[in-house]
Amino acid sequence: MTKTIMFQGTASNVGKSMMAVALCRILYQEGYRVAPFKSWNMALNSYVTKNGGEVGRAQALQAEACNIEVTVNMQPFLIKPKGKGKSQVIVKGKPLGDFTDNYQNKEYIQWALRIIKKSLNELFLNYEVVVMEGAGSPAEINIKDRDLANMKVAELFKTPVILVADIDKGGVFASIVGTLELLGDKKDLIEAIIINKFRGSRESLQSGLKFIENKTGIPVLGVMPYLKNISLPEEDSVMIKEHKNQKAEIKIGVIKLPHISNFTDFDILGMEPLLELNYIDSDQNDLGKYDAVILPGTKNTTEDLFYIKEKGLDNKIIEAAEKGVEIIGICGGYQMLGNNLIDPEQTEGSLNVIEGLSLLDIETEFSAGKKTHQIEAITHNNLELSIDFSKEVIKGYEIHMGKTALKEDSSPLFKIISRSNQECLINDGAISKDQKVWGTYIHGIFDNDIFRKKFINKLSQDKIKKRDQIDLINFKEQRSSSLDQLAEEVKKNMDMDLLYRIIGLD
Repeated sequence: MTKTIMFQGTASNVGKSMMAVALCRILYQEGYRVAPFKSWNMALNSYVTKNGGEVGRAQALQAEACNIEVTVNMQPFLIKPKGKGKSQVIVKGKPLGDFTDNYQNKEYIQWALRIIKKSLNELFLNYEVVVMEGAGSPAEINIKDRDLANMKVAELFKTPVILVADIDKGGVFASIVGTLELLGDKKDLIEAIIINKFRGSRESLQSGLKFIENKTGIPVLGVMPYLKNISLPEEDSVMIKEHKNQKAEIKIGVIKLPHISNFTDFDILGMEPLLELNYIDSDQNDLGKYDAVILPGTKNTTEDLFYIKEKGLDNKIIEAAEKGVEIIGICGGYQMLGNNLIDPEQTEGSLNVIEGLSLLDIETEFSAGKKTHQIEAITHNNLELSIDFSKEVIKGYEIHMGKTALKEDSSPLFKIISRSNQECLINDGAISKDQKVWGTYIHGIFDNDIFRKKFINKLSQDKIKKRDQIDLINFKEQRSSSLDQLAEEVKKNMDMDLLYRIIGLD
């Protein structure tokens, strides 16, 4: 019978996802057939499965740690907030629709639990262990009857739960005791406690650990140190991190949009030793100091474009382009670079039409349909590029609404040759005549090593000699090394014998 284990937290961002990633990697290294699972998640960072389903970015990383492809059964419910009390509900990878906060009635909860249980049963057919993750806190009293992420799911198969608490936030002992107190009889499923992000010696914490174990009767499984040097993507926008580098030859700025999504597109840029990556707020005046400015993806393209205009960022971006700064748009950011964004059904926000930045001669019209594909692409073969993005195959994924039409002063940048494992020939993206402004729908484009090297070489221009000899990060090796490093840290700081007993493994 398939074994299950679940990480829940005293709050959001306490480290549940990373603990699940680590355990997935450890069990994979031990030879188990292991898969991740998160029944319900609210996030703007998402990923596309091979079959075109949309799931949370964290579950894609956890599946990668297991050396398997992520599937929609690993996250049957994904909620993408759109603002003003409205969210897009995605079920088994496909949008169910946009709903206000009061959509979760009793019938919906029972229906959702049936889907969650079915997804788990399908995973049980192929895997020996399923590592589950909760969301937020299981002790949110106001949503206790409709919490589809924590105890209701653990109770389906009597899954043992490990409670994770973040000591770096402060008040860790109160948060542990308070969470358990509010859980009532549901706390019987909690088998152990992890204290995460500790910045001292474990000896100095001994009295606190004894107090917790005596007070709750639940053992402390381990104390995880604050890990600063492991580079793995974060799931939530509250975890956006800048990458300061005083020795950086090249500075890249990303516009920090209110509904920014898939900001993990740029994580690899921040890891490059030649680059500094900053997120640009509306109070920054001179964007001319950057070598490139990126408009990222967003869940509300028209609303975030209105924000850019309201804050005066539109003029700053246009001025930067006039100074020769390279301007790049990814997905929603690509759409913003055009002449007009037309949204007759208000799928993106409350605006029917809004004028874009007019840095690319394109126009986008939105409709209710959503494109979600893993893709492969090459540089457009009709384009004479001084950029030389190379003819290597680029891998990434699309998640977008709207169709973009190119006008006479823009040229297509890429040609998609495969979508969801189906051969095709579809133009993607656009580039201006002076080749200083370009955009694409392809997420994960900078994770392609050769493309990223060409991009950095172009930005470096005369700053760095022998540009073709720049030693850049190998994305796949870096990711695999980070997963292994995280797994080692967990094994070093956890009582692994107790953990295996809790799971029910020899």
